[in-house]
Amino acid sequence: MNSAGKPISGETYFFRDHGQFDLLFLRLLPELIKRRRDTKILRLWSAGCASGEEAYSLAMLVDSLLPERNDWNILIVGSDIDPTALAKARRGCYGRWSFRMVPPALQQRYFRLQGGEWALDERIRRMVGFRRLDLVAEPFPDAELRDMDLILCRNVFIYFDADTVATVANKLARALCEGGYLMTAHAELTGLHPKDMQSRLFSESVVYQRVAHMAAGAALPDVRPPPSPVALQRAPDQAPLLAASADALLATAREFADRGDYGLAEQTCQRALSIAPLAAAPYFLLAQLAQLGGDFERAGKLLDRTLYLDPGCVAATLELAALCERAANLPRAQTLRRAALDIIRSLPGDAAIAPYDITAAEMAQWLAQ
Repeated sequence: MNSAGKPISGETYFFRDHGQFDLLFLRLLPELIKRRRDTKILRLWSAGCASGEEAYSLAMLVDSLLPERNDWNILIVGSDIDPTALAKARRGCYGRWSFRMVPPALQQRYFRLQGGEWALDERIRRMVGFRRLDLVAEPFPDAELRDMDLILCRNVFIYFDADTVATVANKLARALCEGGYLMTAHAELTGLHPKDMQSRLFSESVVYQRVAHMAAGAALPDVRPPPSPVALQRAPDQAPLLAASADALLATAREFADRGDYGLAEQTCQRALSIAPLAAAPYFLLAQLAQLGGDFERAGKLLDRTLYLDPGCVAATLELAALCERAANLPRAQTLRRAALDIIRSLPGDAAIAPYDITAAEMAQWLAQ
């Protein structure tokens, strides 16, 4: 039970929601590590960590990205309200079900079979500390839970009423450093705007970033849609202008989405499709917006449409895999991730993979683990 009186499920497993872990490994953690190269201090928190799989997954990502870290001060903390779950987390021993989305090579790298359980490598186990914390009733930030570069609080807000969600989200925001990230499960904070946070929409997920305090009444950046298709049709050479307008509309839609104006983002996507109905990118953004609204069935159909128009779209393939994983369709999720790997392996190793800003060789190495 949580402090709100609702039962809490301890359901979790390693690398739960591969899409979000792709985002962590390929973008967010490299950005944070680069940002902290001078201070060599990195602070990560798994809030509502249950039996520790999420916190240890974070530690494995850090180990992969930063294998030489003796001169770094890295804090990874997992917190939960359930002392039984925390005791299991501290042991670091898990059954087969905790590995249902973990590639065998990764499991063999970090675990050893011991008496019918898989015991975590001691080197990784020591990277994570655990503590009991009631996110609702107890005060934080505190001496330890402050200035966080990254907080994961996934599949926790579903147990709270709307007022409690807002209270906890604002407490988590205060525990972040400026520029730090909060990652929740999909659609958990839709419609909520924690203080001093801005949403950032990536292909894998929306995350929330702590920004400098914004004065009350400060204006948001002016985002102006380009001229309408009707106006452009009056131009003597309309085809290039219409194509440019579709691209500009999509860019504007992404700006709307980044600042949390999801309704305007969807309307602008639809305008782009009215100009370029066979463009895949607007369907992909619409799929992301559908997930933010909790309409996962529509999101799946939009991702299917994206891949029909652009079969080589790695981002859509991986996002559809993550959607299947969340729906417990693990065989299709694994098939789609293998398909994404096949696409990437067909490319030159130095080819840039949009929208990840990494090479095909780097992404293939991650997906093949």
